[in-house]
Amino acid sequence: MPGLKAVRSMNREGLSIVSAEFTLETDVKYAEQQIRDKVSSAKHNLPSDVLDPLVRRLDPSEQPVSIISLQADLSPTELFDLADRTIRPSFEQIPQVALVEIVGGRKREVHVVLDRAKLKQHELSVSVIAQRLKAAGMNIPAGKVTEGQRDSMFRTLGEFANLNEIGATVVNFLGNEVPVRIRDIGEVKDAMKDEVNRTYYNGKPSVFILIHRQSGANTLAVVKNVMKKLDETKLKIAELKGKPQLNLIRDGSKMIRDNVDDVQESIVLGIILTIIVVFFFLGSARSTLITGLALPNSLLGAFILMQICGFTINVMTLLALSLAVGLLVDDAIVVRENIFRHIEMGEKPAIAAYKGTVEVTLAVLA
Repeated sequence: MPGLKAVRSMNREGLSIVSAEFTLETDVKYAEQQIRDKVSSAKHNLPSDVLDPLVRRLDPSEQPVSIISLQADLSPTELFDLADRTIRPSFEQIPQVALVEIVGGRKREVHVVLDRAKLKQHELSVSVIAQRLKAAGMNIPAGKVTEGQRDSMFRTLGEFANLNEIGATVVNFLGNEVPVRIRDIGEVKDAMKDEVNRTYYNGKPSVFILIHRQSGANTLAVVKNVMKKLDETKLKIAELKGKPQLNLIRDGSKMIRDNVDDVQESIVLGIILTIIVVFFFLGSARSTLITGLALPNSLLGAFILMQICGFTINVMTLLALSLAVGLLVDDAIVVRENIFRHIEMGEKPAIAAYKGTVEVTLAVLA
């Protein structure tokens, strides 16, 4: 595959993770589509009962924008089901949300414990029972009936609704007359999947809900919608069994808001300090007014150029603005002071502005 740098894999029972690393010059979207095509073409080589392979593009910057904890007086399976069936669908409806993950809790799993002696007695194997269970628990299309211009579709509902239906499943006939059911050769138990991780919030077991934004989405807008949906969901689940509670653990927009506030503070303080310095050292209200108006105009020009070039307000641009404000303040004082010096020498304002600016141009640009 073009641009492929390295391939690594990690395998354990029931799970295989393959990581493909590409060179920096490779188009990530093109590489992702190539990987999807390769996985689809190799799917026929996988076991029939394997789940559909999931292909995800890993970007270090695409960390969860929000992490929410769910706590309730429920069993691990009930807590996971609440997060999976009630909480997750609510957050998946938020615009520009790409993925909602659940960490913690344990999924429900039904165990069929077979008696070896009874299997031998009825001359049955585990593989045969597994095939009969799979066939009996499927919803199968049964065809259609055409009546005039109307087609009616039919299907047989074989999906199990409870443990008793599993236990009553017929797997064989003894002497072609007596049915042999699952409960005759074993026991059906309601259990949980093996625990792979544990999550705690304030020392209490919980389930974490990780919310990822779409690539290129506005973090501030996504988190704002998440907070709104969080308040709605709290009211929705308040009266449910176990008194569920939702708590915000991580707010990915906090750092961005702090940077925005820092830039605003730098701009305001820079303008105020510049005005004070110019006024006290030059003693001219006119110079002070000109300098005070020049700083906002310069920043406005910077935002216009950012819009034209397609730059967004992010951590890097905010950092650049913070540094630029400091340089802008220094340059404004230097240029204005030099122009004021030429005016005091008796030159006309236009000539003083030209000469004063030209003399310090290299120093300002440096």
